[in-house]
Amino acid sequence: MPAQAKSNKKQSLLQLAMIIAIVVLANLLLNPFFFRIDLTKEKRFSLADASIKLAEKVDQPLFVKVFLEGEFPAGFKRLSRSAKEMLDEFSAHSKGNIQYEFIDPFANADAKKSEDIIVELGNKGLQPTNVQIKKEDEFAQKIVIPGALLYYKGKEYPMNFLKSQFGQDPEMVINSSIELLEYEIANTLRKATQTKSKKIAIIEDHGELGRWELAEAQSMLSQYYEVERLPLSIQIPQRLNDFAGIIIAKPTQEISEFDKFKIDQYIMNGGKVLWLVESQLAEMDSLMKENIFVSGTYPTHIDDMLFKYGIRVNATIIQDLQCNGIPILSGLRDGVPQQKILPWPFYPVAPGASTHPIVKGIEPVWFQFASSIDTLNNPNIKKTVLLRSSDCSRALTAPVRVDLSTAKLDLGCEMFRRNSNGNFIMGVLLEGQFVSNFQYRYDASRTPDMPFKDHVDQNKMIVISDGDVIRNQVKKSTGEVFPLGYDRYTQETFGNKKLIQNCIDYLCDDSGIIEIRGKEITLRLLNKGKVKKERNFWIALNIGLPIVLILLFGFINKFIRKRKYAA
Repeated sequence: MPAQAKSNKKQSLLQLAMIIAIVVLANLLLNPFFFRIDLTKEKRFSLADASIKLAEKVDQPLFVKVFLEGEFPAGFKRLSRSAKEMLDEFSAHSKGNIQYEFIDPFANADAKKSEDIIVELGNKGLQPTNVQIKKEDEFAQKIVIPGALLYYKGKEYPMNFLKSQFGQDPEMVINSSIELLEYEIANTLRKATQTKSKKIAIIEDHGELGRWELAEAQSMLSQYYEVERLPLSIQIPQRLNDFAGIIIAKPTQEISEFDKFKIDQYIMNGGKVLWLVESQLAEMDSLMKENIFVSGTYPTHIDDMLFKYGIRVNATIIQDLQCNGIPILSGLRDGVPQQKILPWPFYPVAPGASTHPIVKGIEPVWFQFASSIDTLNNPNIKKTVLLRSSDCSRALTAPVRVDLSTAKLDLGCEMFRRNSNGNFIMGVLLEGQFVSNFQYRYDASRTPDMPFKDHVDQNKMIVISDGDVIRNQVKKSTGEVFPLGYDRYTQETFGNKKLIQNCIDYLCDDSGIIEIRGKEITLRLLNKGKVKKERNFWIALNIGLPIVLILLFGFINKFIRKRKYAA
């Protein structure tokens, strides 16, 4: 072998050894440090600080069983892949304490066993969905469980990954679900690892919703907070300051000036309020005896407070063609009454009106006899509309005649648009500087031990113009409590439960977990028409181009070596 060739070989081996040594040394030096680089535009693989802190709190083995394995449409495969990538991130930040597996719950199961599995997982809180699978030239129906069960310290927690939206395109539903994967996992981790510290009060004494009507909301919030029912009239003003937030759920009686003062000063001291109030007395129970009733007015006397804080709940009732239904007697069959579900425009169904974390990705919210809300011109208060009625809605001015026969009418959108364009506000977030409702009429002699505050520089509250949004149905004959947002007559489930949780989290939870809901991932879909038209070209290009490049590289390499070593 020529001396020059030996020298080149020795130099190449030396360079290889140096590269290996540098790589090994870099790994040893960087081993104590943990970092990952996310080059995506939306930082889709980067966890928020709140998620990282939750993952780091996992101090014992935590196992996640994900039911997204098997034959799925492309969208569900993307959801499955994204769930795996997200769990990888959580696992990395938990120092390996978070482990997971993907399984097909219906593998080798016959029809009877599959039905039992669906019931079992449904009872554990997972929501199955029906999808179409294309097999050769035909479509087949398949049940998919797009969720997981998390096991930690002997307890089991469900996670539902699919976030369907009213009338939304299936691709957008999948994308919305992927956007909210981090929040779903982080929120479940929060539930599993959190020790309750902050307190929430449900205000009583003014005809608010009762214990059983709020049983589901209280149970749900108790997973994250200490929840207490608080009779306001027997409390001293300072007592409210023990709570991070208060819920005022459908007061139907007068709130005294002193109780209003307590709430006002609670707000001025930084307390958060979720108002679920309505102006009109209108209940379906009134239709039990007669088919018609006229709405009344609730004498709460809180209009002046809400006006001072930047909004007005109008003396109206909203009708909306985008609505839930009610059972109507349609006749008799063999002496047995027959019922039919008909649309009831007094039951608006409203999807989120913005991409705000409170309403992003939640199911549409079910309202019952809701009022419209006006926002007032106050530059110190930022108003974010959370929920609106649809384009095909109208606000009827009180007193409103509620007639059961309305459900049988063939109502058209043009009828509702005669005097308005719809889109009435039914839920709004207020943030900024609030001025006391008692600014110029405070009587120091009534509360000598409590310093009066006439404003708060920064605070926030949420106003929803229907108290029934937080009310669960109760079967009076048995006392059975139905899930919040579930209508036992239409058997539809709405987003009320998630809305209430998100409202309280946004107002009271300072961990930052609610902000994760604001994460957006751009959906970059292929142009289906262009794909079909240029399919053969791209197939040929992907197969042929690598072969051509390899041949070209071989020819160039041979030519260079021939010239280099010639003679």
